[in-house]
Amino acid sequence: MALAIFGGIFGTYMWMRAREPLPGASKREGSCVLWFVGSSSMSRWTSLQEDLAPWVAQNRGVAGATMAELNLHFAHDTAKHAPQAIVYYAGDNDLAFGRSLDDTVADLREFLDIKTRLFGKTPVFLISLKPSPTRWEQRAVQDAYNVAAKKIALARTDIAYVDIVPLLLEQGRPGPFFKEDGLHLNDEGYRRWKVALRSTLDSRFKPDVLSKCNPDRT
Repeated sequence: MALAIFGGIFGTYMWMRAREPLPGASKREGSCVLWFVGSSSMSRWTSLQEDLAPWVAQNRGVAGATMAELNLHFAHDTAKHAPQAIVYYAGDNDLAFGRSLDDTVADLREFLDIKTRLFGKTPVFLISLKPSPTRWEQRAVQDAYNVAAKKIALARTDIAYVDIVPLLLEQGRPGPFFKEDGLHLNDEGYRRWKVALRSTLDSRFKPDVLSKCNPDRT
């Protein structure tokens, strides 16, 4: 009986915790704020604010998260004002944990549906799945996901696709841009993400937004 009670309490706790908003919320909302939503590749980006300044970069990543978990947290966000944009990276774990390609793409579509319901036309920048050494054998299914994500982005004016795959390869194989675990990015890997993302931000936003949020752009 005690075990059953404990299980019920723990289950309720986990249910409530799963419905908490994403971490990293701030009193600063709205104009010039970028939300970085995703799994460990986001949560481990410790130089994020410095790398994206003068944009207000808020790290809202969840270590080890699946897309379904992110969707649940995201659906319960309490922000009163939409961010300027959302930068999204997820799906890497889902495919590695055995979720099918179709279901993973469906989870991405669900995230975008939640975004539209909560924040309308707020832009979303989809970062392609990274070609890491540890998950190299999943390259084919990752490529298929990336193709699907790019197709979604091309069909919508509020979505942009950021292809970081070529930046992380050397001679067709993962370059020296990963930590010793062969999965997570090192400093040079994040530097390359930063370059690709800044370029996409500068190309997608109108001059009035850039002059206000990123006046130091080159």
